[in-house]
Amino acid sequence: MLTTYKTLEDKLQEVSWDPLAKGVWIKLVNPTSDEIRQMSATVPIPEHFFRFAVDEDDSPRIILGKNCILAIISVPVSHGADRYETSPLSIILTPELTITISEELIQVLPDSNDSSRFFFDTTKRTQFFFQILYHADTVFLKFIRHIRQRTDAIEIRLRKSTNNREVFQLLDLEKGLTYFTAALRGNVIVAETILRMRSDPQMRYLLEMHEEDEDVLESVIIENKRALELAQTYSYIMSSMMDAFSSVINNNLNQIMKFLASVTILLAIPTMISSFWSMTLKVPWQGTEIGFWIVLLLALITSSTMGIILRKKGMF
Repeated sequence: MLTTYKTLEDKLQEVSWDPLAKGVWIKLVNPTSDEIRQMSATVPIPEHFFRFAVDEDDSPRIILGKNCILAIISVPVSHGADRYETSPLSIILTPELTITISEELIQVLPDSNDSSRFFFDTTKRTQFFFQILYHADTVFLKFIRHIRQRTDAIEIRLRKSTNNREVFQLLDLEKGLTYFTAALRGNVIVAETILRMRSDPQMRYLLEMHEEDEDVLESVIIENKRALELAQTYSYIMSSMMDAFSSVINNNLNQIMKFLASVTILLAIPTMISSFWSMTLKVPWQGTEIGFWIVLLLALITSSTMGIILRKKGMF
């Protein structure tokens, strides 16, 4: 799916695709082979750049071409309440265009300028590119905060219940944080590579940076590292919490087993005593009414005594 946007009258608006247009943002979502060939034929971008861009297993990196730059970053995606993953977002910059390519529909920018600290102007390609990077970091932070809230809610339920459902929810959240940590490490490398290569002649030609652009890039690096630190911290906390709850669950299981063992012992004593008096051999008070009451009283006294002993040993 191909959609074209351009900043008109201080607003980011959808416009019709024009191969000769300049200062526009072309958004490709799950592009077909025909769309890739069409784009490669109409814009000065090698076709293999598009192949790299749609490789879902590609890691974050920067690739310099003759007339374009390919930046691949990872962005967070949500698949349900507790399932978080990352998806590659490829950004191709030419002297005239900004092209984003993703395998699935993701929110590349906020819904409006009002929800962001930046004004999005597609004609300022460098700044617009850095704003895309910055927005990815804000989404990471948003999802990490949501994971923390979900973890607190699940922890409260897990204190009262030992169902597998809560444990599996924590596992999904922990897996999401692991994905986030790996993705953010790659994104930090991409941002720092851009900052390090800003003096390269080819990079200056394709990615001309002014002072305000460098400020945005520094904000990107700061937010990247902040999100990475939070993801690592919460991942460590969640891992420790999982270990603690595993110990609690095992301890609760041991308590249940101790209780069942104690009940088994107490029930076995009357059974054993009554078995002695039910033998075919001749036993005291056999065939008398008082014998029944004596055996019953003896079983009760013995079981009560054993119950007191087990209670003192912490079996109940």
